[in-house]
Amino acid sequence: MALASGFAAVPASAETLTVEGLYPARSPAAAGVGSLVVERFGGRDGRELSFALEGMLAELAIYGQPYFRVVAERSSAPADAILSGIANAAVQNQPVEEDRKVCVERDDNDKCVREENQKIRCQRRIVTFNPSLRMARVDDGAIVYQRQLQERDQIVWCPDRAAARSVEDTVSALIGNAVAEVRLDIAPVYRSDVIRVLEVRKGLDKDQSSRFRDALKATARNPQGACDIWQALDGEVPGQSSVVFNLALCAEQRGDLDEALVRYRQAQTLLPRERAIVAAFDRIGARRAAEADYATREDRLSGSRP
Repeated sequence: MALASGFAAVPASAETLTVEGLYPARSPAAAGVGSLVVERFGGRDGRELSFALEGMLAELAIYGQPYFRVVAERSSAPADAILSGIANAAVQNQPVEEDRKVCVERDDNDKCVREENQKIRCQRRIVTFNPSLRMARVDDGAIVYQRQLQERDQIVWCPDRAAARSVEDTVSALIGNAVAEVRLDIAPVYRSDVIRVLEVRKGLDKDQSSRFRDALKATARNPQGACDIWQALDGEVPGQSSVVFNLALCAEQRGDLDEALVRYRQAQTLLPRERAIVAAFDRIGARRAAEADYATREDRLSGSRP
């Protein structure tokens, strides 16, 4: 399982605007921690996982600033929490069969004149990696994060086809996937989403439709120019559904979330079944929560620093 991109999938021909913002961690309690120690995990693969997590946490930054202060395990420096765990990969091989076309008859020139389907014996290798992690506060021992991850990979190799990767490479890749999951769990993420604009021009006259199309073309190279065109059209044809929605998206793109909400609510009265509006409400709610949590955490940590 790979870490998913922050960009939403849209049709190749669709016109879009890109919205960027901070979104909350899956575990607010873990995200509230300021400093932590990553213990050397137990299990056969625990050491590699703990080193990978420690490296990720040390490099994690929000708004250009380190998010966590990572304290070495044997250091005397204080820490807010300890991240511990255990990790073992398991390998299982299963016999499988695949079909192959095999030449069973050749002519005098050694050219195949008859083929048959035959079964060949192969091996399926399944590698599972299900580490258990726990983060506990140092001051009171409270568990602020706990999860068992489930990662899996399988490949098939045959006498005529070698395994695409070794067990060691597979385990390392699964460890990378686990680290990416933990990153999303315990810290907010600054994400970009590509959002499709609405293109229905109902209610616009010929000249207005032409300018609307110009705005659509401008979204890729000049988003502000596209928004300026829709702003002008809004003054000429108030309540045109696509214009209202697209202006809401423009406001969201520039970070004016209050204006975006006003516009999206207006758009919802015009397009009550439009799922993109519901998704926009979810994005804005998440961004506001993330910013509030981030500000509260920064204020608290600033007050505790010498």
